[in-house]
Amino acid sequence: MIRRGFYTLGVILSLSASTPALADPTGTYNVAGINPDDGGEYHGTVTVKRTGETYSVTWTIAGTEANGVGIGGKRGNTETTGVASVDDDMITIGYGNESGFGISQYDLQPDGSWKGRWAYADGEKVSTETWSPTGAARSLERPKTPTNEAMKPMSSPAARP
Repeated sequence: MIRRGFYTLGVILSLSASTPALADPTGTYNVAGINPDDGGEYHGTVTVKRTGETYSVTWTIAGTEANGVGIGGKRGNTETTGVASVDDDMITIGYGNESGFGISQYDLQPDGSWKGRWAYADGEKVSTETWSPTGAARSLERPKTPTNEAMKPMSSPAARP
C-alpha cells in the first residue's frame, strides 16, 4: 500500500515537472522593455484579448496607449500561424498609436512569461520586451547591435508598443 502511494506520487511529480506552461496569451501582463533609440528601459502593462480569429492587444506605457491586432501561432516540428487559439504559444502583432506603427512577435516561456522582439516603422533597430504575468518579476534582455543600418529611426519613442 505504501509502495503504491510512493509510485503514484512519483508519477504525479514526473508529469508535473515535464508539463510546459499553459499556452494562450490572453490576460493582463506587466511589461518591461528596452527603447531601441536610447537603450532606456520602460515599464507598463499589456492586455491581450481574443476577438474572434484575432487578438486585440493594448499596451499602456508612460500614460500612452498603443493598440494592436495579432494572429496566433504554434511552435513544434512545423511552425504555424493563423487564427487565434487557446493553444497558441506564439503571437505576432501589428500595433500603432498617434506617433506611428510597428510589428512585434512573442514566444511563450516555460515560466509563463512571453518574450518578444519588436520594431517600429522607419526604425533601424530591433528591441526586446517581456510580458510577465501580473505579480511576477520583470526580466529584460538587451538586444544585439543590428548589422543593417539601412532605415532611419523614428524620432518619437512613443511609437513603441
